[in-house]
Amino acid sequence: MLQEKKIDFFTLSFGLISSIFLLYFLKEIINFQHSLIFVIGLLLGFTLYHASFGFTGGWRNFIEKSDSSALRAQFLMLAFAILLFSGIVNSKSIFYGNPVIGSIAPTNVSVIIGSFIFGLAMQLAGGCGSGTLFTLGGGNTKMFITLIFFIVGSLVGTYNFTFWLDLPSLGNISLLEKFGIINTVLIQLIFIGLLYMLCSFIDKKRNTVLNHSDIFLSSGFNAIKGPWPLFLGAILLAILNFLMLNIAGHPWSVTFAFGLWGAKIASFVGIDVASWTFWNFNYPKIALKNSIFADHTSISNIGIILGAVIASSFAGSFSQKTKINYKIILAAIIGGFFMGFGARLAFGCNIGALFSGIASGSLHGWAWFLFAFIGTYFGTKVRRWFYS
Repeated sequence: MLQEKKIDFFTLSFGLISSIFLLYFLKEIINFQHSLIFVIGLLLGFTLYHASFGFTGGWRNFIEKSDSSALRAQFLMLAFAILLFSGIVNSKSIFYGNPVIGSIAPTNVSVIIGSFIFGLAMQLAGGCGSGTLFTLGGGNTKMFITLIFFIVGSLVGTYNFTFWLDLPSLGNISLLEKFGIINTVLIQLIFIGLLYMLCSFIDKKRNTVLNHSDIFLSSGFNAIKGPWPLFLGAILLAILNFLMLNIAGHPWSVTFAFGLWGAKIASFVGIDVASWTFWNFNYPKIALKNSIFADHTSISNIGIILGAVIASSFAGSFSQKTKINYKIILAAIIGGFFMGFGARLAFGCNIGALFSGIASGSLHGWAWFLFAFIGTYFGTKVRRWFYS
């Protein structure tokens, strides 16, 4: 019988004290809204870690082993998010004095190229946008390298950004505006249902027996220490993204913050990023001038990291030893850089473009999913050299 891991009280204390301090700082210095967004970030990190809800490993397991459990959980998450999002995005309701805006972006060549690059790169890095944050919070040292170059790639992606915007485009296509709320919800849910069944068929064909309960059950479920079943993670992530939509006025996103952090550092060392076109768009210009603690994405990202620190401390699994060699370091560098670059070209990562995009009824979210998955297929082939 496996011995239950003990709570890491030292790391837990660090996570809790840091979270309480930041929560107080945000409430007193910034505003109450930002403190709520930070709390959502904490809950996202806690959920992601305990449910092990990653896109990178899940997609790779389906391609290499026909294990569709993670993909099926992601489809359930998307379906539930569509039901939650559609009404409020369609009505453009007002919360905190600001209109709620969905994640709507152009469906263009840039999305195709960027998502393909991202899908390939995340297999090298071993983590996606959200995965990088929660595994870093869990003490994975390799992900620190990945994050550094994720930031670099995100910044480079903002340079000459208009070149990518000028590529052939279908423009912003909101399915809600084009087909109406009822038709859009039905079309997306039916399509997700078909994808779910297709994945189940492929899984069953390869593995003979498909256990549909695999996403609803977890071995040794514990609400505080984990692990959690994928289904619980899927439902909670959809709800937390919905809360983010209502409180922040926009859905959950990850990678804008990385470009902002890079731009802040570049400005500090004398690089004139403020002259770049991207940083003269309305919100990026404001974000570059203000503190990172005034940026919603930055504080939710910090919350995700600390939420994962707390979750991994309860689980007694913070900073588990991971194999590191020059190939893995190189994979983290290349993967991190091109995830950042690809996400900027594709208007987001697996969270901002895929999850929030599809939930918002944006066609670019589906384009992102298709070409990122194709990129991941090739990424699993390239990955073998680095992790052999």
